[in-house]
Amino acid sequence: MSDTVLPTPLLEVLPNTFLKCEFLHPGRSHKARVARALIDDAERRGVIVRGGGTALIERTGGNLGIGLAIEARIRGHELVLVTDPGYSRIKKEIAGRLGAKVVDRGVSHPECADNEAAVQSILRGDPGRFHYLNQFGNPANPAAHEQGTGAELLAQLISRGHGRDTRVTLVSGLGTGATARGVSSALRQWFRVVEVVGVEPPDCDLLADRHGEHGLQGFAVGQAAPFFPSGELDAVVPVTDGEVAVAGTRLFEEHRVFVGPSSRANFAAVLKTRPASAGNVVVSFLYDRGEDYE
Repeated sequence: MSDTVLPTPLLEVLPNTFLKCEFLHPGRSHKARVARALIDDAERRGVIVRGGGTALIERTGGNLGIGLAIEARIRGHELVLVTDPGYSRIKKEIAGRLGAKVVDRGVSHPECADNEAAVQSILRGDPGRFHYLNQFGNPANPAAHEQGTGAELLAQLISRGHGRDTRVTLVSGLGTGATARGVSSALRQWFRVVEVVGVEPPDCDLLADRHGEHGLQGFAVGQAAPFFPSGELDAVVPVTDGEVAVAGTRLFEEHRVFVGPSSRANFAAVLKTRPASAGNVVVSFLYDRGEDYE
């Protein structure tokens, strides 16, 4: 199996304002990098062996599930995904078509308050059968973004002539916080000043650890981001549903880009941050594809 991962391009949406096009990754999103890293890590440590009978299990809203389904199928691992009832039906269908067994918590484990509880219930019911990849606790997750996403972004910014004194503002939603952690760590290997701005969904307060109901799948998922505590953020930018919709329309009309809600939210937050200049670069991510949502 080739280890080559083609870099995803940067889209310059405004002068010195860039969005990394992770939706163009062959695995359909930035989480495909994490999927590869999580399984690589488990195989390297000998926790799982191809054809060894140990099944993989993970809780996911969709993007990671698709990435894991691709990797598991290629490598011959059985995969069970525990998903949230409110997340994209299309993503669940894609993961299923790629060979994963998709468990909808609302149907199969209605007694469980969240996906983690459902995973633990499955593990208790069949001890020894599964290896839990655990994206929320596995250091291979942020490492994938430091060594992959972040290293690519760093090289792309340097190739555009940005020196060590360029001030970089990284705008990112927080789910596990792995993207913000890994990418900011990579950027700080070169740039002297890197600020991280969190995107705050409607009805949430990241600094108060309040995660309300909202439509930005993958952001503020009901728990604090384990890999990037909100107290480390340099700023928080709230976005409204209206601002997210306007940002999505603008991306489509100006750049012919059709992306998911969290990607639109990132762009909405970018538009509300400090204006970029020759000495101040703003960067964010277009995580996944708009057609993967209902």
